[in-house]
Amino acid sequence: MNHPFIRNNNIIVYAALWMLTGGIFTCALYFFYGFTWKQSAIDSAIFNGLFMGVGLAYWFNVRYSSYQKSQLVNLLISHIAAAAISVALVVFLSQTILKSLSVNDEYTLFLADSLPWRVALGVLYYAVITLVYYLILYYDDLTEKSTRQSQLESMLKSSELEMLKSQINPHFIFNSLNSISSLTIISPEKAREMIVKLSDFLRYSLGKENDQMNTLEDEVNNILLYLEIEKVRFGDRLSVETDMDNACKKMVLPNLILQPLFENAIKHGIYESLEKINIQLRASCEGNILKVSVSNEYDPNAVTKKGKGIGLQNIRDRIRLIYGVSQAVFIHKTDRIFTVRLEIPQLV
Repeated sequence: MNHPFIRNNNIIVYAALWMLTGGIFTCALYFFYGFTWKQSAIDSAIFNGLFMGVGLAYWFNVRYSSYQKSQLVNLLISHIAAAAISVALVVFLSQTILKSLSVNDEYTLFLADSLPWRVALGVLYYAVITLVYYLILYYDDLTEKSTRQSQLESMLKSSELEMLKSQINPHFIFNSLNSISSLTIISPEKAREMIVKLSDFLRYSLGKENDQMNTLEDEVNNILLYLEIEKVRFGDRLSVETDMDNACKKMVLPNLILQPLFENAIKHGIYESLEKINIQLRASCEGNILKVSVSNEYDPNAVTKKGKGIGLQNIRDRIRLIYGVSQAVFIHKTDRIFTVRLEIPQLV
């Protein structure tokens, strides 16, 4: 995140506020201590000018310090240390410079006597500047969350038809019904079973249309329904293995986010090879991260079928907008195995 007073020429506003502060400081020295306008202005320019420069650096202490409740003590220590060091440094430098410019003993004595309130004023400067930075940080975070939410809602609305088309498209239903129709002649019991599975799959998918999150266990159960339907078309050529840690089954992820991975696995595995293809689903959890990978065998010599290329990109966009992370989809490809791994943080 860029410095709030540097971006968009806000440095002008920052400088103007310090000029106002310096003007008040100059008037106080002139009217209350009887110094000349020149001497008062020099004192104010050096003292407040140094704090103006150091004040820009306070942003980094605010920006990169954790303000979680569990680390409140560390945050407090960080601010106390930053205030003590910066105020001591500025007061020392200003006193040194002003003493070298002193024209009489009266002003030199004033510098020594003013040390306590200069320190107190420096601490006040630190507190005010830090508070302003926290307000800016809070406003930026609020704006970012609002923008992200708006983008998510916009994306969900604009991609709703495309998502449903990719999840439950007429081509898939057409092929499934054709397979069921064939089974009614040679295996009525199996045809009846596949009708039930297709019905369950459609009920789940349509029922989850407006839900954003779902448990891993439920998502995998739905994927298995989808794969059972696909097995009617491909028979023994399609093999599926699942390996999920029990601790991960109740973790949540965006609903229907796994199906495009299996659609790609079937498209680039089964369609492009005459051999038996094995698809593997692996799920594990590491801390607060759910890791799900889908691997499929493929023929490296086959001609790749070209599609719209929206499957993985839509997954990336959904995860980025929901969780605010840009690196959550990882692809690994060997001579015969293609793997896509998702790392999904858990919202607390």
